[in-house]
Amino acid sequence: MRPAAPPTNPWFPTRQANPNARLRVFCFPYAGGGASVYNGWGAALPASVELVAVQFPGRERRIMEPPFRKIPALLDALEPALAPLLDKPFIFFGYSMGTRVALALAQRWQARGAPLPLGMVMAAAGAPHRERDSRDELDDGAFVELLRKYEGTPAEVFAHKELLEMVLPVLRADFAIADAVLPALPVRCPISAFGSHEDPHVSLAELEYWRELTTTGDFRSRHFPGKHFFLRTAREPLLAALREDIVRWCPEVGP
Repeated sequence: MRPAAPPTNPWFPTRQANPNARLRVFCFPYAGGGASVYNGWGAALPASVELVAVQFPGRERRIMEPPFRKIPALLDALEPALAPLLDKPFIFFGYSMGTRVALALAQRWQARGAPLPLGMVMAAAGAPHRERDSRDELDDGAFVELLRKYEGTPAEVFAHKELLEMVLPVLRADFAIADAVLPALPVRCPISAFGSHEDPHVSLAELEYWRELTTTGDFRSRHFPGKHFFLRTAREPLLAALREDIVRWCPEVGP
């Protein structure tokens, strides 16, 4: 009789534990996205790397759970789930909204004197210590038009009123997190900023401000073809760049 499989942690529903891993890469999704956006990424990384995609409440398998609107409350809930997985070196990858969560975690842990990521890859987002306009006051009509401009929400969502009404609270909560301005507190780990040439929401110049958030002097800016969701349209070059950063920050994982 086979032993029962361990219960899946709702924060990491797609995680495939790798007992031989020398490094973990925690991936934080964009607004409205779930852990599934990182499906297949693990196979493109060195064999001794375990990819852990984070699932926030309010989407995919956690669709019945209320989403978080404030970063501190989200971190309070997430940290206990992360704690058992911090027994190995780790790296953060954040995409758009996910960059805010990743940086806020690193800032919180640095203040405590806790171990930090070996490096952070921040993609499709300007540096979060710079002031920006909040989208929280937009009415539903204006907010839906904003979603259309991002080109990240499936067309069928806009075509079905009931489905749109179901996902709007999650997207509004996520945009509140994405618009959060974080303290200008540099962290003691390298940062790579990934952006795209045609992203109408994040200019290549805005990527450079991430340089101000690392004390190490190790900052790189990488540019890819495509618009805001270049993780879809430039998947292979993005993963190659991520793999290069991983090996640079943690050579023992191998090529």
